[in-house]
Amino acid sequence: MQTPPTNAAPPTPAYAINGQPCSSVQYYALACDPARHIAIEACAGAGKTWILVSRILRALFAGAAPQSILAITFTKKAAGEMQQRLSQWLAEFAQADDAQLTQELQSRGIAAPSSADLEKLRNLQAQLLQNPHTVQIRTFHGWFTALLQSAPQAVFADLGLPHPFTPVESDASLIEQVWPAFYAAVA
Repeated sequence: MQTPPTNAAPPTPAYAINGQPCSSVQYYALACDPARHIAIEACAGAGKTWILVSRILRALFAGAAPQSILAITFTKKAAGEMQQRLSQWLAEFAQADDAQLTQELQSRGIAAPSSADLEKLRNLQAQLLQNPHTVQIRTFHGWFTALLQSAPQAVFADLGLPHPFTPVESDASLIEQVWPAFYAAVA
């Protein structure tokens, strides 16, 4: 049997807050708290989407206006998954019993939910359905496109950009057009 070298680094803890090992309960309580700023480092399948959607849920639960929440991701698939998960959870919570709701809130860092908290979570879906504004879960491209579409036309004119513009999925043909002009300008 081989022994590890003596200069081997100790194993990284499964859960850590600011580099300090912690329990999964402590980690999720802090990570799901929308009042905290977090950076999550984890491999695929580790639960990052669960945490992000839980943070959205906690923000809504705390009374944040849906239109004040913006979640941005890289792919349409990820944005769709986040939106679907939020909708699914809200529908499930609307039908859940007190024990289930208690467990759901505790798993998201609310240690001792009151009966009022349970009722609030149970009614969150109905409350959001009555609101004409929704949580924005978008891709970077979708969000920037919406931002550009709301920019004054003068900005486009000042920059010499076409308006209206057309977003493209692949920039390969545009790169072929732009790089020669860029290189000529640099030369």
